[in-house]
Amino acid sequence: MTMTEYDELMNDTRLFYRLPKRLFEDPAFEEMSIDAKMLYMILLDRRCLSEINGSDWRDDHGCVFIYFTIEEMMRLMNCGNKKINELLKELEKYDLVQRKHRGLGKLNRIYVYDLLSPYNPNWKPGVKKTMEGDEKYA
Repeated sequence: MTMTEYDELMNDTRLFYRLPKRLFEDPAFEEMSIDAKMLYMILLDRRCLSEINGSDWRDDHGCVFIYFTIEEMMRLMNCGNKKINELLKELEKYDLVQRKHRGLGKLNRIYVYDLLSPYNPNWKPGVKKTMEGDEKYA
């Protein structure tokens, strides 16, 4: 294998999930369960795909969202519905995820905060950060 082939292999994000070190090093996340961190990693991966795929995955405020069924999460995490909902609530508690309910028969939009990005203050729908860091609701 040449160095170029190796670099291409290592840069192919479809082969692995990225788990931000901050989830382990920042004291704000020290009480977060490992399962919640793993689910966040999976949701973050899907968010990155939505960001790459353009405007179809942005709402009216320009915020990137994902669609991810509970069933898909259950399959990937190898756990039940109750556990997935507990993990999503835990991620919401840490302000890493926000779910937007869209009505009967429609998938919920999930907004995922990108810990890998150095700057993403306007990740929540309808909430804009001012220059002073205060939240302003649109």
